[in-house]
Amino acid sequence: MKEKDNAIGINIKVFIKILLEEKIGFILIFVSTIVIGLIFSVTLREEFISEGKILPEIQSNDGKLGNIKGLASLAGLDVANFEGTDAIRPDLFPEILKSTPFFLQLFKITINTQNNKSLTFEEFFFKYIEDKKEIEIDERLLFPVKDEKIIILNKRNEKRIEELKARIKSNIDKKNGIISITAKMPDPVVAAKVARFAMDYLTFYVSNYRVQKEKKDLLFLEERLISAKGNFYNNQERKARYSDQYQFPTIKLQMSDLNRERIESDYKISASFYNELLKKYEEAKIKVQQETPVFQILEPPLAPTEKSEPRRIRILFIFGLLGLFLGVVYILVKNKNYKMVFIKL
Repeated sequence: MKEKDNAIGINIKVFIKILLEEKIGFILIFVSTIVIGLIFSVTLREEFISEGKILPEIQSNDGKLGNIKGLASLAGLDVANFEGTDAIRPDLFPEILKSTPFFLQLFKITINTQNNKSLTFEEFFFKYIEDKKEIEIDERLLFPVKDEKIIILNKRNEKRIEELKARIKSNIDKKNGIISITAKMPDPVVAAKVARFAMDYLTFYVSNYRVQKEKKDLLFLEERLISAKGNFYNNQERKARYSDQYQFPTIKLQMSDLNRERIESDYKISASFYNELLKKYEEAKIKVQQETPVFQILEPPLAPTEKSEPRRIRILFIFGLLGLFLGVVYILVKNKNYKMVFIKL
C-alpha cells in the first residue's frame, strides 16, 4: 500500500493543455536552440580525412620459417616467440608513428594546400589549426641544455604533438595484416600529403631497421676491400717489375730467387685475400637486398572531396532534442505547472 501511495503518474491531458497555452515560449526556446546549434555548426572548422593502406612483408632472418611465421602472425599469434623473427613486428608498426622523431620530421616537410600555397607543415599547423598569424617562439619554456642524444621540447610543442597524435592514426588488421594510416586535416590536399608522408616514414624506418646490421657489415667489407685491392695491385706491380728486371734466363742469382719467392708469396696472399673479400662483399650486397622488406601499397592516400567534420545535420538533430527538453522544462517550471502534470496515483 505504501508503494502504491508513493507512485507518481503523468496527466497527459493537462500536459497537452499547458503545452498549448505556453506554445509561444516553447517554440521560442526550441527555435532559439536550433539557431544556436546552426551557428555553432557553421563556426566549426571543416576537417578532411585521407586514408592509405599498405601490406607489409613478414620475413624471418633464417629464411626457413618465414611462411610459418607469416601465417602465425595473421592468425593473431605472437610471432616474436619464433626464433629469428625481427624485433619490429607488424603489430608494433603503429607505435612508430606515435614517436616524437616522426612528428619533428613532419614539421619540416613542405606541403601544398588545396589553393596550391606552398609552406612547411609547421607553418600550416600554426596558421590553419591553431589559427595564428605567425610562429611564436618562447625560449623561456626551453631547458637551457644542448644534448644531441636527447630531445628537449617546450610546452607548446608538446601540446602540438599530442594534437597530432589524435589526428594521425594507424591501425593493423590482424586478420589480413593490412596497415591503415589516416590523417585528419582542415585541408584535403594536406591530409593526403601527411598520410603519404606517414606511410613513407613507416616503410623507411622498418626497412632501415631490418638492414642496418647488414649495411654496417657491407660498409666494413667495402672499406677492407678497398685496402685489400690497393695492396693486391701493389704486389701485382712489384711482381711485374721484378719479372721485367730479371727476365733473362742467363741471370740466376740466389738472392734474386729468394726475392722472387717472397714477391710471389705476397702476391698470392694478397690476391687470395682480395678475391675472398670480393666474394664476401658481393654476398653482403645480396643479403642486404634479401633482408630489405617489401611493402605493397594497396591504397594510396587520396585527397578527399567530402569533409568528415562537422556533421551539421547530426549537430542540428542533437540541438533539436536539447531544444525540446529545455522547452518542456520551461513550461513545467513556469507557474509551477509540474504540480498539475505530475500527480500521485
